[in-house]
Amino acid sequence: MAGVWDVVEESQRAVWSFTPFEHVGPLRFGMTHDRAAAAVEGVLKTIGWRGDGTTGRVAQADMWPVHHGTGAGVRLYYDRAIGLAAISIDARSGPQVDLDGIPLVGRVPSLLEDALFDHLTAHGLEAVFSLEANLCAPELGVVMRVQRAGGRVLTRPVLVAREWAPRCSDASESHIPDEEWRSFS
Repeated sequence: MAGVWDVVEESQRAVWSFTPFEHVGPLRFGMTHDRAAAAVEGVLKTIGWRGDGTTGRVAQADMWPVHHGTGAGVRLYYDRAIGLAAISIDARSGPQVDLDGIPLVGRVPSLLEDALFDHLTAHGLEAVFSLEANLCAPELGVVMRVQRAGGRVLTRPVLVAREWAPRCSDASESHIPDEEWRSFS
């Protein structure tokens, strides 16, 4: 049986491509939850669903592997006005997400930061750090969070739709729900 801090081997992870503001693997920004569930049918299943009781604007779905062992751990955030608005990938069990050859999931944060800085610089894009010290690239809709894996931390990207990107680096003003900013394990 897998332990709570176990990390899926890189060779066992599915690899999902990421095109900013368009898709993360089979999940497309703007889609409904029914369409998202259909897009990952046979691979992921929804194990939790809840709306935001304060505003009613954001709902959340947790999706985990259909079969125990290898698979994906993905959290989806839906905005009533646009549909699928953000996707966070679990550092320990999620698929690997590839941005132009850069793997974003389950990496040592400092190594990923170097690769991402180089990529952003090469494309004339800006990197910013949130007050929580998360590397963010609003022009790509990327917020690099971290997640505990035993005695280490690994990268857990939050990828957002264009409508959520302008303030995605600011925990107090972004559309990303507070729970995501507080998540570390």
